[in-house]
Amino acid sequence: MLEQKNNDTKTKLGDIYHYYIVLQHCLELQENEVIFVEKYGDISVVSDDNSKNVEIKHHGGQHHLNNRNTDFWNTLRNWVKYHQNMRQFKKLILFTTSDYSTKSSLMNWNASNGFERLRIIKEIGEDKKSAETSFRPLFDEIFLYDEHIILEVLEKVELHLNQVNITSIEKSLLKSPFFKSIKRHDRPNFIIYLMGYILRLPVSEPHNWSISCEEFESLSCELRDRFTSTSLPMQLPPNTPEFPTNMQDYHDKRFVREINEIQYNSKVTSAISNYYRAQQTIYYTSINNPIFTLDLGVFKQELSETLMENKSSLLDKCDTTDPDDIISKSKKHYDKAMELPATNFGTINPNRGYFQKGIIHKIVEERGHSWNVTK
Repeated sequence: MLEQKNNDTKTKLGDIYHYYIVLQHCLELQENEVIFVEKYGDISVVSDDNSKNVEIKHHGGQHHLNNRNTDFWNTLRNWVKYHQNMRQFKKLILFTTSDYSTKSSLMNWNASNGFERLRIIKEIGEDKKSAETSFRPLFDEIFLYDEHIILEVLEKVELHLNQVNITSIEKSLLKSPFFKSIKRHDRPNFIIYLMGYILRLPVSEPHNWSISCEEFESLSCELRDRFTSTSLPMQLPPNTPEFPTNMQDYHDKRFVREINEIQYNSKVTSAISNYYRAQQTIYYTSINNPIFTLDLGVFKQELSETLMENKSSLLDKCDTTDPDDIISKSKKHYDKAMELPATNFGTINPNRGYFQKGIIHKIVEERGHSWNVTK
């Protein structure tokens, strides 16, 4: 059968591969991180600690990245052209299934500094050839910009070569601890549901294609509940003491300072104990239940919202001109939080009182919640 000229299957494989890599980055999201798809390039992760812009290139079969390969030069041209947008990212990553060609000047790129990289690309461009219609316009456009701008971009560029191709990407994803709580035969369908959600994100107004860590966790927990009814107990490491050995160090932490600020010093010792044991439980439980950390993110968000609602209610009843009433209502806010019944969440059944109280203290420590009802 004659193959049609408009058969674009192989090109579309690159798009599908792109979406798999989006899912891979969603699985790696940390708290408060957001992924943008196509807004600044293929994938962008906005984060306080790990911001990056990723360009994805997929090739069927063996493919080499030589000195003049347009995957590299077109990507670099775009990064330089939109250098102002790229300033928000700490890393600019070319993620490709290609490998280095044996004579590639780019082979030691990741180990080179910005000035060495600038020298490398200049030397490649200085070698003028008769057939370079694809390469030369890209090279020339890059060097229309001031050298300090080019250098600023080059210092962030990383080459991630020899990545698994589309025939292996799903197998690679399924190795993630994220899927361990899903029955093996259900895992491919679980991926299909996640991919479908990601692909539908830009359909609705205002057509933004982004997903936050918290949104992905919420979705994943909802889907996970459809695929599994497994419940697991909370696990505190054997022989864990009630209090940490470095008790005094905890007095410098925010959650302790918050308790002292509302003059509730008698609660500090139990707060440290609950915080410490919750920390130990998180570490120990996550070893045997990888989905636990996902569930925990959603649980923290729900608890945080409950705390804010309780605080708002008490503030309405508080005489904010009376310091004594502020302290009284703030203590009541603390007491109501500690009296909340331990709620089961995700795969955890039953939850434990010490753990929920410890998580509340972690919310104060990490998310800035204050016991003072006026703050």
